Amino acid sequence: MASQRVEGEAQGTEDSLQKFLKDINNGPRHAHVVKLEKKEIAPKDGEVEFGFMKTSESGYEAMQ
Repeated sequence: MASQRVEGEAQGTEDSLQKFLKDINNGPRHAHVVKLEKKEIAPKDGEVEFGFMKTSESGYEAMQ
């Protein structure tokens, strides 16, 4: 069975990040969130798009 792990990064205001974390912790319909880990990383200037990146555990490719 493939890994069910999902990783992501987000940046924004403190309020928007708190709302994002709350939404992520609830998960989408039919999902069961077991654990949510977070760590602070330095923001990256100029990032304005959303995309998927391939990892060793996923079958997703980067979207441009």
